[in-house]
Amino acid sequence: MTILEQIKNILDERGLLDDIELTRDTNLIESGLDSLDLADLAMDCEDIFGISIDLEAAPQTVGDLIDIIKEKTGIDEDDE
Repeated sequence: MTILEQIKNILDERGLLDDIELTRDTNLIESGLDSLDLADLAMDCEDIFGISIDLEAAPQTVGDLIDIIKEKTGIDEDDE
């Protein structure tokens, strides 16, 4: 499962962004996530990937989040 698919699963499990097709360019805030949703998403990613995400430098897009996860885990994959 790719990082993008795992992010989609997290958002699906939380009932967020159901009607939006996620891509690297999807802006998380413009798509309807509030600061609490972003914090929950970051915490879920931290748990799944065993990393720490600085909420002060919160990702703006799905691609930003993928890049943070790749940088902190060393995962090297092509994503959609």
